[in-house]
Amino acid sequence: MKESYRDFLKRISYQNRALMIGEGAFVPDRTRVFPKVDERGRYRPFYGDTVVFGLGRQTRGMLAQMQDKLYEGFGGCFAERLPENTLHMTLHDLSASDDLGMAAPECFMNEIGLLGLTDRDTELPDEIRMKTNYIINMVNTGLVMTLLPENEGEWDKLERLYRLIDRVKVCPYPYLTPHITLAYFNRGGFDEHTTNALKEAVWELNGLEKQTVVLRTDSLYYQKFMSMKEYVSVFCLHR
Repeated sequence: MKESYRDFLKRISYQNRALMIGEGAFVPDRTRVFPKVDERGRYRPFYGDTVVFGLGRQTRGMLAQMQDKLYEGFGGCFAERLPENTLHMTLHDLSASDDLGMAAPECFMNEIGLLGLTDRDTELPDEIRMKTNYIINMVNTGLVMTLLPENEGEWDKLERLYRLIDRVKVCPYPYLTPHITLAYFNRGGFDEHTTNALKEAVWELNGLEKQTVVLRTDSLYYQKFMSMKEYVSVFCLHR
């Protein structure tokens, strides 16, 4: 179901400068984190495919500076750092599993479906203009930078692309929350003192001036992944 710009803004209105991570010691969602991260904080084999926007060098550099702040003070809270060149905005998740035998057939069908989109389907806008919003705790899995469209017209372009990929495979969650993953939590969580300190650090980062992020459709890729830090671009959806 198509989501209006007004409804989108209402849905994400909970996002604000304060990091919502609970009180006291923090424990991540083990059903989401454990398949992706091992006990040493390394990324485990995890397979699937997705449609993502690659990011420009300036945007990646800005996000990497935020990662610097997070890992300098709180490296023990997170899994190994995501490489700067893999940072992306996910347009649409497709398949994911820690079992390659489960993921491979789904990926094959998704790729065939995306290749079957017509040239008319893929008459895409050149770019979609966004703004950084806030770093938030994404379902107790990690910290992400959320993005807001600059206006309703930009939202409509993004929503139309999301629904286009929905024709190939419908997401288990019906609506898009534009974001860029900065860090995944480690398995072990952290204590109350660290929770409070991390909240203060994110408060400061969220107070920085908002930045423009331009999503270019000539950087809109169908990708496959082998872990949360290993992505391979298969083809560009822009024709």
